[in-house]
Amino acid sequence: MARPKIIVELEPRDQFRGYLEREERWACLVVHRRGGKTFGCIQDLLHRALTHRREGPALRYAYLAPTRDQTKDIAWGYLKQFTAQIPDVKVNEADLQITLPNKATIRLYSGEAYERLRGIYLDGVIIDEFADIDPQAWYAVIRPCLSDYQGWATFIGTPKGRNAFWRLWKEATGNPEWFTLQLKASESGILDSKELSDIKRGTPAHIYDQEYECSFDVGRPGAIYSKSLAEARNNRRISNDVLWFKEAPVYTSFDVGAPLNQRCWIWQMVGDRLNFLEALSGGDDCKTPADWAGRLTQKQYRYGAHFIPHDAAQENGGLWQEALKLGGLANVVPVPRQMSVWDGINLALDAFPRISFNEEGCRDGIDSLDAYHSKEERDGVTIKNVPVHDWSSHGSDSFSLAHQAIKAGLVVDRTAIARRPRPMGRPDVIMGFRGT
Repeated sequence: MARPKIIVELEPRDQFRGYLEREERWACLVVHRRGGKTFGCIQDLLHRALTHRREGPALRYAYLAPTRDQTKDIAWGYLKQFTAQIPDVKVNEADLQITLPNKATIRLYSGEAYERLRGIYLDGVIIDEFADIDPQAWYAVIRPCLSDYQGWATFIGTPKGRNAFWRLWKEATGNPEWFTLQLKASESGILDSKELSDIKRGTPAHIYDQEYECSFDVGRPGAIYSKSLAEARNNRRISNDVLWFKEAPVYTSFDVGAPLNQRCWIWQMVGDRLNFLEALSGGDDCKTPADWAGRLTQKQYRYGAHFIPHDAAQENGGLWQEALKLGGLANVVPVPRQMSVWDGINLALDAFPRISFNEEGCRDGIDSLDAYHSKEERDGVTIKNVPVHDWSSHGSDSFSLAHQAIKAGLVVDRTAIARRPRPMGRPDVIMGFRGT
């Protein structure tokens, strides 16, 4: 019996017609709240899954949002609605997967568990709210999945500060290999004008600018370091001109745990300044303390000390202190436990006017700091601001550990020490930054 012919008819909003008709492999959409970006992208995803032809195994597509609940709430209903009238569609509720009559699959994934994508091939992927997902998900896992069959990717979201999504948007704009679309509520015509006016009257200006006018200049709600980072950018303390001074010792500060959660900042003190040179992440090629020791000893720095959390110390049952020493690192020092996570955060905030970052070397770490935020928790009596524990907290914890080490007297803080004049002819920069 012949398979019934499937006719796909799309009726997109005019604002998204260019996206659905695009020929570019890559796309980045910055769209205001209730602008219909997910709806349009799911339409496009389904159309491509039904019509694309190539040799080899069955077509495979993915949709990724920050959490499983978000993924299910945002996209799963659309997928089932759009495929309800297509014969022979198989719906797997447990795996959030749709299998189409041509054997193409569309599966929904959580950004918190992006490792589940590792090792598979993809013909296309939508990454929703990229600002809330660890950038490593794209660079280390998803991008390689698209290589086998030259798959495509679409990034969509609403701004949440100058983070990885902002950087992606800046790089995509004007690049002929990218399709880009920015829809502001005041220009798109999607929301009713009276409704939009009512929203604007009842919404704080900075939130309205971010959520409805697509402003990247506003940090996310509860942002901890965004304001300090903005000041650092304005004062050019985030640049590739922040270099390694060969004569000053270099320090590292760790956050340890599962390989994907391991983070390490490399930094040094130069006079009264703190220069952060690199922010490193764990992964497949760097999982164990021995891996980290080998990675760090390959660099040309002269290390003063390597700081680890108190629970990684040998005396507390941790394995990292002894393992890093066995790997060849000297002076591995546990930092005393703080009474509150805010103690380390406040130390870092106080020090921020003296901090500079090498932009290239610290890219992943800066993304973590930009995304780090707190939320309100209520117990019926008190209201607490609690830092959110997600992908960004690992880089932020290792950042604050550096300041805890200084506070504990494990590093000489030269803030109060007068700088001696340099001998004539002695250069400021001894050697440039070299990352590996």
